[in-house]
Amino acid sequence: MSAPTSRSARVARIVHIVSVAILILVTAASFFGDERPDVLYGVAVIAVVGGFSTLGRLIITRTGNTIGWIFLGIGAAAALGLPAEGYVQASYETPYVAALPGSDVAGLIASAMPGVAAMTIPMLFLLFPTGKPPSRRWNWVGWLWLTGAVLSLGWLLLRPGEIYGEHDHFTIHNPIGIPFVENLRFLLFDNGTLLLFASAVASIVSLVVRYRRSRGEERQQIKWLAFVGAAALGLFITMNALTILGAGEGSRFLDLVWFSFVLVLAAGIPVATALAIFRYRLYDVDVVISKTIVYAGLAVFITGAYVAIVVGIGALLGGDRSDTTLQIVATAAVAVAFAPARQRLKRVANRFVYGKRATPYEVMSSFGHRMAAVPSVHDVLPDMAETAARGVGANAARVMLLLSDGSRRSVTWPAGEQVVEPTFSLPVGHAGERIGEIAIVKPANEPLRPAERALLEDLAGNAGPALHNVLLASDLETKARELASQTIEIERSRERLVTARDAQRRRLERELRDGVGTELALIRDEIGDDAERVGAETAVVERSLDELGTRANAALEELREVARGIFPPLLIDKGLAAALDTLVRKAGNETTLAIGPEALATRFDPGAENAVYFCCVQALQNAQRHAPGANVSIRLSAGDGQLVFVVRDDGPGFDLESLQAREGMQIMTDRVSALGGTIAIASATGRGTTVTGHVPARTLEAVAG
Repeated sequence: MSAPTSRSARVARIVHIVSVAILILVTAASFFGDERPDVLYGVAVIAVVGGFSTLGRLIITRTGNTIGWIFLGIGAAAALGLPAEGYVQASYETPYVAALPGSDVAGLIASAMPGVAAMTIPMLFLLFPTGKPPSRRWNWVGWLWLTGAVLSLGWLLLRPGEIYGEHDHFTIHNPIGIPFVENLRFLLFDNGTLLLFASAVASIVSLVVRYRRSRGEERQQIKWLAFVGAAALGLFITMNALTILGAGEGSRFLDLVWFSFVLVLAAGIPVATALAIFRYRLYDVDVVISKTIVYAGLAVFITGAYVAIVVGIGALLGGDRSDTTLQIVATAAVAVAFAPARQRLKRVANRFVYGKRATPYEVMSSFGHRMAAVPSVHDVLPDMAETAARGVGANAARVMLLLSDGSRRSVTWPAGEQVVEPTFSLPVGHAGERIGEIAIVKPANEPLRPAERALLEDLAGNAGPALHNVLLASDLETKARELASQTIEIERSRERLVTARDAQRRRLERELRDGVGTELALIRDEIGDDAERVGAETAVVERSLDELGTRANAALEELREVARGIFPPLLIDKGLAAALDTLVRKAGNETTLAIGPEALATRFDPGAENAVYFCCVQALQNAQRHAPGANVSIRLSAGDGQLVFVVRDDGPGFDLESLQAREGMQIMTDRVSALGGTIAIASATGRGTTVTGHVPARTLEAVAG
């Protein structure tokens, strides 16, 4: 099937208009003749000319399919014979007047055209509905038909003698008859007719074979024409059998069979094709049919309304049909009722063409209006699935959205319907990136048509921005949830920090009061006692003062130990590198420190330095407490706006799965998290423990050398 060109469409329209015009003129003229028109003949002519030519034009202008030209050719051939026959009859019915010029040529045309139309019918069965034979193996049928048609038509045109018109309405001499051709009747006409009959049988068989091989909607499209072909073949065989068995020309049964045969071919073929087009969407002529119904209905409405008002009311009032007042009233009434009538006819036409489904335009328009109304992001996917399903008459539809985290969000219509094996799926993209998919499930006997595929492609093209908005909204929701979770965690960590600081303050107060404070109070009292007896017991006082000095040194050392948990002045004055260096030197030879050049030569914001320093202090204390004697290394580096510290010991380690949150570890986590950093603890039994932290840090100034 190929798309029609503008020239072919224009030619088809002209041929159709001329054929229908001839049919109307000849039909109208037949009612004014002296003889009563033959009803059967008239019905057959109207069916062939009107039905075949109209279908031919419709198919050609829409698809350019070869079937359209065959339909149009049959209708045009039948139409061309009508004026030729009338012209000959006019000459034949005036015996006392000289014969009209060219009547013999007109008689030849009138007698040949019905034969040409009948000869072409087998090609409809062979080429329907694709315009090509079912396969290359059937090409011989076309050549067989062409040979038979050339032989038969050649004999009919070239045979000498008299030419008889329909029902013997006229008899004229063949103007191009060749005498010796009469002797070639068997070679030309008999063999040609036999070849035509064989090609007709083979064409009908090919259509039946095509029907048996087809599935779904294509099978329904072929079914009715295959039935017409089989019925015509059966009637033709019956008619010839009756003739061979001696049934006379006047036999009523033979006449009935002949009437049925003509009716099946003249009316059955266009009716079967129309069923395939209208009911089963053959050739996708939906829009053309819908507009034709609307325009034809409007023409009937305007004409009927005008005649009813001007003629009907004028007759009732006894006025003249040309009454200007009635004409003005009729025009006004038609103008007022035109728009409502057009809408009503449009709905009727769409219902006839599309059934219960909306038209493709209505589908896209409805979806566009809903998207323009700024719907909730939760309604976009269900609306899109429903639009896709209703637009193509699908049982179910699914719209899938690819989320930024790699997961998928799918919505089906009807809700809860499973779309496991879709009939058709189409990706949805935005800015050159695939972000989703539309999939539909059609009924088993209704394959997806090109027009429906085009509708889904248009829907997918318009759905890209809508799905992108849903994706952005989903990302925002995810970010909002993450921020809410982080906010809650920060609040909890701050609460833990406050609680930890209160606990440390109370611990420090308790240690100063119960430990160093008590010892210093005792030393003070003993010094007072020694002062009172220094003159009397000099030697005893000297020994007591020596002992008090030792105890004071011990108390001072204990006070220093307590002060290690307090913010060191060195951290404020010299920075993180100097404070860690002092911490490591006091820890002993088992502890080493490595500082990168960026961290060694730069000062950072106080919050980051404080967090890193106290995390290192806490990690070092944990190592000394749980892995005494183990080697501990502290590494500090800076880069990409972060301070990175690593505290590792080669102690016995522990099982992380059995680790319960301890106060020291929780404090480290809270300090780092409060600044937006991360901390990780890696440990395994027998493999030591490693604490790694990343803290965002803002560079302040270079450290003076």
